[in-house]
Amino acid sequence: MTAGLTLAGLLLAMAAVLTVFLMHVRVRFVIDLQGGRARVLRGDPPSAFVRGCSDVARLYRLDRGRILGVRTAGGIELRFSRDLPARAHQPLRNVWVPPTGGGPGGGRAVGG
Repeated sequence: MTAGLTLAGLLLAMAAVLTVFLMHVRVRFVIDLQGGRARVLRGDPPSAFVRGCSDVARLYRLDRGRILGVRTAGGIELRFSRDLPARAHQPLRNVWVPPTGGGPGGGRAVGG
């Protein structure tokens, strides 16, 4: 019985570590808000978005918070820390303009 519990505990721990690892890999950038200023902690978000985050932080008098850009199947999705009030989520989403992937194709232009 203890071997079964040990195995179950080990599998649960491995699943938790795998989940944390996969989440860490999916995070494309982290922006920290402190005192009305945005600072990039990780990754390379668009500079216009970082400036927009600073503007929103000053406008909404946000003392602290964190914004994560998480890669999903549909592109990059913004996630917010609990420190950021819900009233600031939409203005932050409004300044987010996802980078373009360059569009389809990539072949040579055909001339005549």
